[in-house]
Order: sequence, then C-alpha cells, then structure tokens
Amino acid sequence: MSATGTSAVAVVVLHALAAPRDASLEALLGPGPAEGLREELVILARRWAAAVAPGRAYEATTVGAAGAALHGHDGPVILVAPDVPRLEPAFAEAALADLAAGAVVAVAPSSDGTPFLVAVADADLDEDLITVSPFERIGQDERMTRRGVGLLRSERRLVSAADALALAADPLAPASLRPFLPRP
Repeated sequence: MSATGTSAVAVVVLHALAAPRDASLEALLGPGPAEGLREELVILARRWAAAVAPGRAYEATTVGAAGAALHGHDGPVILVAPDVPRLEPAFAEAALADLAAGAVVAVAPSSDGTPFLVAVADADLDEDLITVSPFERIGQDERMTRRGVGLLRSERRLVSAADALALAADPLAPASLRPFLPRP
C-alpha cells in the first residue's frame, strides 16, 4: 500500500493520541459497557492497522514505546489513535500519497481539533511533532512551510456520551460497536 516508493508502511495504534477519558460515557452506558465499548474501539484500530500494514502493525502507549517498536523499520509510519470508530483504508492511502508528494507530515484531525492520525516519512519519530498538535508547529517549522503538511479529513472520536449518542444515530456505525451504544 505504500505510496512513498518501495518502502513498506508500518502502523502503530498509539494510545497517546487518544483523547482523555470522559466520565459522561460511564454515566450514559454504565462502567462495564463503557469499558467494553473502549475495548472494541481498540480492536477496530488494531484490525485497521493490521490491514494497512500486514506484519508491521504495532501498539504502543507512548511515542517512545512506538519508536522502540519501530526499531529497524525503514519507511513511512502511520500513528493512529484507538478512539475513532470509522477508520477507513482511505486514510492510509491519502496520508501515504501526501508523504509521497513531499509533505513532512500528514495529519487527520478529530472533531476536537487534535490529531487522531499522524503519518511521517520515516520511523525517526519527533515526539513534539506527534504529541504536540502539529497544527501549532506549521508556522514555526521551516520544513513544514517549505515542503508542506498533508491534511486529511476529520473524524469524530468516540469518547463522550454525546459521541456515543451521535454514533448510535449513524446508520454507518460499525456493527461491532452497536451492542455497546444506547438505543436511538
């Protein structure tokens, strides 16, 4: 799937990209179902990562742990948060196309403005670029202003009660999440 040449892409489900937990989800669903929903979101992210990068899909809690998992990897890397219910192959394709076109980084923002997906051309991960909003660095980083930043479409995270209610009303909500969602 790599659009950056012959290098194979690696994908890391990075928990550091996830939004903080929101207690309103437990208030709406109850503690057990809320945790079940969060676990199912992680499973969906893992499946997405494995489909995008067979044999090169990892999971990490921090950028440092992601860097350790990627030791020896030569090629583009996609980091994705485990709290977005509608991950599609198009995200990886668009991110890799942006990198192949010369972008320093490709970013997909969530509806709260923070990135849920960050793609970089190589495994030399810049922690500030990933955990500090890349949008804040665009005007400050000469590489970004010269070479560009790929901006992918936005998606809504599933973190709060409002997110769960919105997804419950979505006819395209993943079937595996439906049992955890409130009835519309």
